[in-house]
Amino acid sequence: PSLLAATLTSAGPVTSGIGVRMALEPGRGRTAVPVRSALAGTVVAIAALVAAAVFGASLAGLVGTPGRYGQNWDAELSTGFAAVPASLGAKVLSTVPGIAGYTEGNSGQLTIDGQLVPAIGVDPPPGSTGQGDDGGYLTMLAGRTPDGPDEIALGAQTLRAIHARLGETVRVAVNLATGIAGPGTERTMRVVGVTVFPDFGLQDLSDTDLGNGAVVPAALLTTTQANTRCVQGVTCYDFFLLRYRPGTDTAAATTRLLAAAAAVGCPFGACTVTSDQRPGEIKDYAAVSDTPLALGLVLAVLAVATVAHVLLTGVRRRRRDMAVLKTLGFTRSQVQGAVAWEATALAAAALLIGIPVGVVAGRWAWALFADPAGIASQATVNVPIVLLAIPVTLLLANVIAAWPGWTAARLRPATVLRAE
Repeated sequence: PSLLAATLTSAGPVTSGIGVRMALEPGRGRTAVPVRSALAGTVVAIAALVAAAVFGASLAGLVGTPGRYGQNWDAELSTGFAAVPASLGAKVLSTVPGIAGYTEGNSGQLTIDGQLVPAIGVDPPPGSTGQGDDGGYLTMLAGRTPDGPDEIALGAQTLRAIHARLGETVRVAVNLATGIAGPGTERTMRVVGVTVFPDFGLQDLSDTDLGNGAVVPAALLTTTQANTRCVQGVTCYDFFLLRYRPGTDTAAATTRLLAAAAAVGCPFGACTVTSDQRPGEIKDYAAVSDTPLALGLVLAVLAVATVAHVLLTGVRRRRRDMAVLKTLGFTRSQVQGAVAWEATALAAAALLIGIPVGVVAGRWAWALFADPAGIASQATVNVPIVLLAIPVTLLLANVIAAWPGWTAARLRPATVLRAE
């Protein structure tokens, strides 16, 4: 027997007590109703629906928020393989009044513990105090950005590939003349951070990708090119990460940047401005971002079907109980109210269990997905949407109960009880 139903029967309207009893007590014999399996099925459907909503919101947040996949700037000005001094880059950037800030960097490759890894070198923005502060241009999952010549930050996938951990040291080889891995200076570097990478790379070099890549001080990847005044001891850069002021016409800014780069000698087509640096995985995820929504709709239909089935089955098997209630004085509206209370109790019990389980399952599923990908494992729980599921589910349950309730109210006691 249900303690809740007994309490409602003694303390509240008789329709509520009868309805809750029908929702939570299966009954006996040939009139028994599979309320426990129906409740379990509804709980599973609601939990799976909430889990799909949490996972879908997290995936949508990932593909729709550049900072979550590592792009914390509006555009990248790349000079290709023709690195330039910081002063020349500042001269070009000063021609665009909409630029609110920028930082310089280099692309290249490293050999880390025998494995070839795409790399970038990023210096603190002009005016920054340094000390591991990149002004928020890099998305760090743990630790900090490299500050000294013997510090390095890696993507989560790269860390796993070389079997290293945060705080450990790795052997790094880089050719200082070209910024490309090969026979050259080898050094021991300490892993000080775990980073998320957007798409960085030059032609014929492998690109960074979410959890795959390395970050070092830009000087480690600088090149020597006499024609651009990049000589030994001078740090030069092959890309600049730009942030625009709100309201800036990005198309016009791109045109002015390319014109200014050409004016200082950048060959046609060598300098480029890119605003979309989504990694390959992000583009793939964007193509399937609607899948959790479709799954959620299927699960919602499953939950509706489960509730409808148990209500119709309950009315059919409990025809004798309904007839006895009507004989004792139940009106049609009271019969309909009892069936509505049955649907409400069933939905409320399923929500009480299903929502917390669904949130936990969604966060767990996102963590399983995010950790191997090398992104933040913190799931996005859209609390208003989750809370909205409560009144929507209760309303839908009562809408579903309308037809079974109407059917039960039309029962003729004499016809049903004739066999008695």
